[in-house]
Amino acid sequence: MHGQIYQDLQRPPVDKEKFLAWLCGPGLKGETEILIIAAQDKALNMRYYQRNMKQPTDSTCKMCCNAGHIKHIVTGCTTLELSEYSNRHNQLAGYIHWTICKHSGLQVTDRCCGHVPERIINVNGTTIMWDVPAITDRTILANQPDTLLRDKKEKTCLPIDIALPDASDANTQETEKLSKYKNLGIEFSRMRKMRKNLCQL
Repeated sequence: MHGQIYQDLQRPPVDKEKFLAWLCGPGLKGETEILIIAAQDKALNMRYYQRNMKQPTDSTCKMCCNAGHIKHIVTGCTTLELSEYSNRHNQLAGYIHWTICKHSGLQVTDRCCGHVPERIINVNGTTIMWDVPAITDRTILANQPDTLLRDKKEKTCLPIDIALPDASDANTQETEKLSKYKNLGIEFSRMRKMRKNLCQL
């Protein structure tokens, strides 16, 4: 099973430098590095790994009774989906919202973990919307990304939606997200063009 982290690094959407940037962080202990690398290599000493090492053990997930390999535990368990995965997603989405607010000059907490996103914030002609449906002329089913940046001057909208896939599923998740919000992007472009034409009349 060792060597899978190297295979993941060869996939097109993976930025190798950013993927390994955490190794340069201060205060990283050797034991922590070993644990994280083993997790990325899908070689943690779990029951699934022990079974591959020819040890007699039940390798199924305790939560949902499916195959309990690392990829399943991290991204594929249906029982963890509504709790742990959702919390992890919200923490990352909250961090991005905190970063946007900080970059916009808004007063934010010193650390992102204490940041509670407001639903709608207006600053310098830009509206930052958190988990709010986008208002469009036509009905668009996928109209509620995690964060939506609306520039009133440029009349543009930037939807930001978070996914936390396994590295091997990054391509699939990216394609799904782009497909999901394609109609929303088309509608934003149509509305912008229509309003621009109205201003010229």
